[in-house]
Amino acid sequence: MGRKSQAGLRAGQNVRKLALKRRVKAIFLFVMAGLAIASTISLHQVSLQLSQLTTGTATSNQSSQSLQFSLSLYLSGGAIALGAAFGGLYLWKRAGHADQGAQAEEAIAKLLNPLIAEGWQIEYGLWLGKGLGDADVVCLSPRQQAFVIDVKSHRGTVVTDGVRLLREFGAEKKPFEKDFLRQVKRQAVQVKSQKNWSFFVTPILAFSTAKVALPSGKIEGVYVVEAQRLVDLLRSLVAATPPE
Repeated sequence: MGRKSQAGLRAGQNVRKLALKRRVKAIFLFVMAGLAIASTISLHQVSLQLSQLTTGTATSNQSSQSLQFSLSLYLSGGAIALGAAFGGLYLWKRAGHADQGAQAEEAIAKLLNPLIAEGWQIEYGLWLGKGLGDADVVCLSPRQQAFVIDVKSHRGTVVTDGVRLLREFGAEKKPFEKDFLRQVKRQAVQVKSQKNWSFFVTPILAFSTAKVALPSGKIEGVYVVEAQRLVDLLRSLVAATPPE
C-alpha cells in the first residue's frame, strides 16, 4: 500500500470504499431477487390451496380468474426478481472496476514512494468537490512545483488524433468514455485554488496498465504517461524548471 497522505488517506482508499458500497448494494439487490422469487412461489401455493378448498363449487369463470391471477403473479414476481438481479450484477461489475482503479492507484503510490525520501510531499485522495470527485495524487516537489495526477487503469494503447485521447486495440481506435484531459485540467485549477497556491499546478494523466504512444507525451497542456515513466517525468519537469 502507498504511504498515507497528510489527511491520513492511503492511495486507493476512497475507491476501495466505493467498491465496498457497490458490493453491499449489489448483495442487497440479490437478496431482493431471491425474496421476490420465494414470495411469488409462496403466494402461488396459497392461491392453489384456496382454490382446492373451493374446487367443488368453482365455476369455469373462477378457474379462469385463478389462472390469470397465477400468471400475473409470476410475471410480476419475475419482473421484480430480474430487475433486482440485473441491478445487482451491474453494481457488482462496477465494484470490480472500482477495485481495479484502487489497485492502479496503489501501484502508482509504490512507484512514487522514492520521491518522499527526496523531500517531496505526496497526498492521496484529496477531495475536490464541485463535480470533480477527488484528486488521486497531489505532489509538491522540494522546489515548490505542484502536480495533480489522475490515475487510469484502462488497457490497450493510448493514442491521439491531435485533439483528444483515443484507446487503440489492434486496428480499432475509440475515444474514452470521458474527457480525461478536461477533467484533470479542472482538477489542477481546483487544487491550486483549494491549496491557495500561487504557483501553477501541472496536470498529468498516468496509465497504470495501458501503453502510451503520444508523439510529444503532452496534449492540450496535459502530460500523458505510462506508470513506469511517471517518476522520471516528474523529476525531469522539476529539473527543467529554473529555480526562483
